[in-house]
Amino acid sequence: MSNHRSILVHVSTDDVGDWQMALRNLANLVNDDSVETPPELMEVVVNGSGVRFLLESSPEAAKVTRMAEAGVDIAACTNSLDRFGHAAQELATGVTTVRSGVAEVVRVQQRGDIYLKLP
Repeated sequence: MSNHRSILVHVSTDDVGDWQMALRNLANLVNDDSVETPPELMEVVVNGSGVRFLLESSPEAAKVTRMAEAGVDIAACTNSLDRFGHAAQELATGVTTVRSGVAEVVRVQQRGDIYLKLP
């Protein structure tokens, strides 16, 4: 077991510019050697209308898949997918689901891990 703390990045926006900024910030975090947390201990939780950017049909799908391939756990809130009429099968390659995005945020914070809200 690693003594590195996990990092949870929370994204809920459906603004294209904000979403692109969040992806750039995440890439910077993954690529910064001074951050001791490896990508495998990073999780991105997306809820609200932001889940549309995790769909395979999204223009950002390739970037999302690259982050997942780098080891980052990217999870869409199932409640939000349901609310906006999408199914888990529509998600980009590598994207997983959590039942409740806000509950996942609370669980991570209760464990004492690092929480980062983007944007």
